Amino acid sequence: MTSSRAVLVTGAASGTGLSSGTGRATALHLHRAGWPVYATARNFEALSDLADEGIKVLPLDMTEEKSMIAAVERITEEHGAVGALVNSAAYTLIGTVEETPIEAVRHQFETNLFGMARLIQLVLPGMRAQGAGRIVLMSSVFGLFGTPGRGYYQATKHGVEAIGDSLRNEVTKFGIRVVVVEPSPILGGFIPKTVGELGMPADMHSGLYDEFWENFIKWHDAYRETDSPKREGRLGVRPGTVAKAIEHAITSENPRIRYRVGIPAKMLPRMRWMMGDRLFDKFVRSFFPTP
Repeated sequence: MTSSRAVLVTGAASGTGLSSGTGRATALHLHRAGWPVYATARNFEALSDLADEGIKVLPLDMTEEKSMIAAVERITEEHGAVGALVNSAAYTLIGTVEETPIEAVRHQFETNLFGMARLIQLVLPGMRAQGAGRIVLMSSVFGLFGTPGRGYYQATKHGVEAIGDSLRNEVTKFGIRVVVVEPSPILGGFIPKTVGELGMPADMHSGLYDEFWENFIKWHDAYRETDSPKREGRLGVRPGTVAKAIEHAITSENPRIRYRVGIPAKMLPRMRWMMGDRLFDKFVRSFFPTP
């Protein structure tokens, strides 16, 4: 069986919600490099600009199994199998551990982790049959540690890390390579300008963390600037840089186990190991907004 080159990219809609834009950037980059790309998103209309570029677009909701099955079947019919799966679909749930409604937490895990796991299950039989395949899991620098205000989002990224490690050693004998990409904070995309734009449910506004949320917004202002970022924004990365790392992950004969993109993603794991947990906690409280 000839190996498929078809790439399925999830979360490719542009500028919606708290998305980073890496899915869209990846779809464009791979398409322009000559790969047959299938860009997907829950909001199908938001893929129109990619369709105008000549990219094949499909609706895919990470919380709806039928849409995932339909997308995989479409690619299998046209190429024999999904050659590479790039899991970019995710969103950031903002909220403290105490106040975030548990239903919102469940939806976060359904989208960022459980949907990803089910899609992996759906593409593996075709990859195994052809004896080749690449699965790229989009983690984050925040899959390596946690900060106040988005613990549940970060928990899903920690889960991505664990699934990547387990899956890699389960499927390597079938010729399938599994790669985890850990970007530093990404510049651009949708950065909330007010507390109201954070997307938190109304019943989370108890007043306990009002000052923290104001500081949270101010801290993230630095990532809105893409041309001349200031303060911590100077350590951010652009979606296109992440897309190039993903291209290497699916084209390299011997890809890395992890692609750490940007200085924070490369530096912070070493810092934590060298400093120990207590000192690293002090660093987190000094650098990131904290109640």
